Amino acid sequence: MDFRRAGKKVIGLTGGMASGKSTVLDMFGELGAETICADKLGKKYFDVLKDRINEVFDTSDRVKIAASVFKDDAKRKWLESLLHPRILAQAQEIIKNTDKEIIVFDLPLLFEAGLEGGFDLTVCVLSDDKTRLKRALAKGFDKEDFKRRDLKQERQEIKADKADIVIYNNGDRKTLREKAVKIFNIIKGNQ
Repeated sequence: MDFRRAGKKVIGLTGGMASGKSTVLDMFGELGAETICADKLGKKYFDVLKDRINEVFDTSDRVKIAASVFKDDAKRKWLESLLHPRILAQAQEIIKNTDKEIIVFDLPLLFEAGLEGGFDLTVCVLSDDKTRLKRALAKGFDKEDFKRRDLKQERQEIKADKADIVIYNNGDRKTLREKAVKIFNIIKGNQ
């Protein structure tokens, strides 16, 4: 799937769970980029398709479904096959219709889905496991749930090796913003 458009710079953003992807996405938005979050689009389509989802999971409670899909690969793949095409199609529409020249699309499964070739540039946010666990616990995840979810994604170090740019995020928000501004200015200058 190709997200690139003439006259626009389309960036694929990824990283491990609780690495700071959403924070970096927000920072790029504050700097003037169009931002797209696959997780937010997923929630939208989850609500639209909750009756179909309820038929398979016997519930439409997102927390219960999340617990189920990270234990059952068949259910996870079914849910991904239902949601992912809609998410990607919506992202393409946003990219096509925006007047902004820089678009950043946050996709946790960018490389796992083989989508990296459809972007002008890929960026990976990388944090050490201890920092990510601390952030996940602060968001209400327990240690086992964090580990289970993290294992369903490609190791973040592998993502970093595949990415064009890596943002190391083991510090504070101010340091992360400085890195985001620097990278945004590089991207903007390359247009």
